[in-house]
Amino acid sequence: MKQKRSSKLKHASRMLLINLTLAGIIVGLYFSLIYPYSTETAAVSGFPIYKGSNRRAVALEFTVSWEAKALPQILDLLSEWNIRATFAVSGEWAENNGELLRRMQAEGHEIATMGYSPEEDGRAGFIEKDLKKSIDVIFAETGAEPELYYCGDRNANISSIAARRLKLTPVKCTTDLLCANGSGSDILSRVSGNTNGGDILLVAPTQSFLEALPDILAYFTDKGLTITTVSGTIYN
Repeated sequence: MKQKRSSKLKHASRMLLINLTLAGIIVGLYFSLIYPYSTETAAVSGFPIYKGSNRRAVALEFTVSWEAKALPQILDLLSEWNIRATFAVSGEWAENNGELLRRMQAEGHEIATMGYSPEEDGRAGFIEKDLKKSIDVIFAETGAEPELYYCGDRNANISSIAARRLKLTPVKCTTDLLCANGSGSDILSRVSGNTNGGDILLVAPTQSFLEALPDILAYFTDKGLTITTVSGTIYN
């Protein structure tokens, strides 16, 4: 009798442990579905953020390195619409374009970094040094350090390790509008019907994007979505 009772107790204990484990998994899945883009999770894991949790807004994330001839006119247009965006600049570009960088900051835009030489990749130590160099340049020009790092085509996992060491939040994008390819109409077609609240749109200050920008701004305004910075999209 004692053996049977002991066996029943062991069985009951195993079943309780299994049920508790399953309950934990279900609760975890529940919260991951409710908060699929939680910035807390991103901060803990260090993985890049691809989409924001603010479903009432979309972000414009500019990459600014070499092809930036239309940048002054784009800044003029954003100012007219009273819109703030994120400009992920390379350290090398920032070093040679301090006046424009300071204008971005003065007009309330968010300055992020792409690293000093974003076309170069390597191990975490190399990326960390490259990022630190870009941070120093941006600080020297603006008096502020960036908080976001757009890692571009670099290895996302290695870039995330380097970013974490420097207390940078690594970000990517939801949709790349491929602003170096096609006309303004082509770029607009990549927006219409393909974007939603929380999206981070990767753009570049090309002439074609400048042509598309008024219609893009009008499109999101008509949809009732606020156009804002990456931080304004990933943090509610």
